[in-house]
Amino acid sequence: MKPSRFAMVPVLLVLAAGPAGAKGAAPAQAAAPSAAPVPWDEQNRAMGYLILHLSNINVVNGLNLSREQAVALRDLARRVQAAAPGLPDLAGPYRPDLAEVRDTYMEVRWRLLGDEAVDDTLRRRVVRARVTESAVVRLSITPPDAARTGCARCHKAPDVPDVRAPGADAAGRLVDPAARDAADRRAVFLAHSEGLLGKRGLVTVALLARKVDGILTEAQKAGLAEFSCCLLPPKDMSDPYRIGQAESGEQAVEYLRQAREVPDALWPMVRRLILERAEAAALAVAPGADEARKQAVRDRVGDVYDRARAADDVDFELDKHALAAELSALAKSESPETGSQRRFMAAYFLTVPGAVEAYDRLIERHDAGAAASAGT
Repeated sequence: MKPSRFAMVPVLLVLAAGPAGAKGAAPAQAAAPSAAPVPWDEQNRAMGYLILHLSNINVVNGLNLSREQAVALRDLARRVQAAAPGLPDLAGPYRPDLAEVRDTYMEVRWRLLGDEAVDDTLRRRVVRARVTESAVVRLSITPPDAARTGCARCHKAPDVPDVRAPGADAAGRLVDPAARDAADRRAVFLAHSEGLLGKRGLVTVALLARKVDGILTEAQKAGLAEFSCCLLPPKDMSDPYRIGQAESGEQAVEYLRQAREVPDALWPMVRRLILERAEAAALAVAPGADEARKQAVRDRVGDVYDRARAADDVDFELDKHALAAELSALAKSESPETGSQRRFMAAYFLTVPGAVEAYDRLIERHDAGAAASAGT
């Protein structure tokens, strides 16, 4: 992809990254850094942990929890953390591509826990990191092996030492999806969750699900009903999209609005580039996406943009949010189907290891606000 061409067009994801480096420190409970390279399985587990941990911080910060709710949820999170294995090594020597990803995610963690804004430069770095990580994951996917447990059930160390190097074509690799139907998807989810939480931790989450549900208000439950993993908070929490999702509806509307301004003579080229970005986005969300899923995403994205361009000004203003919602939906996983599944997923995101620190920080902010109010 040539930046000079790409700078002319609307895009689904901005893949350019800012300067590298991170200020974030590992959680207090993390394993001590090692001099020897961190084993692949541990690096892979760390990537899953960081995504889940950042998702937890985003949901804790976004649910408008009261101090009493935060204290109650923190107590439950402590029980899950006690049942789960220790946190992965987040500071030892990683393979070069995942080291950059880790450092970027840790920078986001540092800012989120400090209730600091995530600026556009860091957002771009996160998008690039997520694409890099997804490329590593895609190259690591193997046929499921029942003899292995956790994330290792479907992953092994990639042959490519650094996916950022020229010729490391992760997107072009054909993948035989492990999750063909609902039962397969459930098995893959449980295997990866066990890799992060261990069996005891996973069982503890399930046992605490009703307690978590009883702490939340109906509005908070509704906000969590379709929540999925996210690395970044939205710029505007009033945006009517999922709590903690980075891609806001207004961003998608702006992409569509820009597409309407592209001259007809340039549109075929621009459309092709947008669809390339759509496929990259699909792989970032689901590294195991097969050819059928990638093509389905291209078809749906192309259809949305074609309809946006074909609409007159009045129809576009009436339909823009619905069209934007179709784009945003492509990055969202399936919603839980039953009440028990929804309760489990809410508990999963609210009590994962590392959540205690997110609640500690939220409680500190509540106390600081109360002290400030008392002093006025």
